[in-house]
Amino acid sequence: MVELKSNDQAKKLAAIATFLDIPVTVIPHKSLNNCHGVIRSRDLRCVSRRVVEELSGITHARRIKVRRDEDEIQTDTVVPTFDRPKSSNKMRVGT
Repeated sequence: MVELKSNDQAKKLAAIATFLDIPVTVIPHKSLNNCHGVIRSRDLRCVSRRVVEELSGITHARRIKVRRDEDEIQTDTVVPTFDRPKSSNKMRVGT
């Protein structure tokens, strides 16, 4: 495993086919190259998670659901997956 400091380094490493005359395959790690956050807003209750996925830097979004008796209820909380290992503490949308 190799940790890189920039996307430019990652692109150069991905282009490598041999290392010391040994064939190699460079594959990005599935979970260490992204991070998750929490977005909570009453305004999101009526918004599809696909709208959240359209925000810059978000690759996937999952809405939190709760079960009450036999009913599954959508909450106003969405868990986005960001396309970077660390996210910023704050995100502004629509301002």
